[in-house]
Amino acid sequence: MTATVKSKTPLIVPDELRRRAGFRPGDQVEFKVSPGMVTIFTRRPVADEPDDTLTPEEAKKARHAIKQVREGKTTPWSQVKHELGL
Repeated sequence: MTATVKSKTPLIVPDELRRRAGFRPGDQVEFKVSPGMVTIFTRRPVADEPDDTLTPEEAKKARHAIKQVREGKTTPWSQVKHELGL
């Protein structure tokens, strides 16, 4: 599908393309630009539910786990499978 760029009108994404891309009212969009090309990504708001938030204890555990991964203190999956008898 093509659209014409006009000098005094904003570029509009046609309805059909918005539907096919799954854009919904309230979505935020991010633009990635390179010569001759623009890619549009949707950034949907995150649901504000209690289950989506880490407790302080969970956040501490997550930070600790990330630190261990960065330091290379991990166990290969093959070893975990062996230890679990899988």
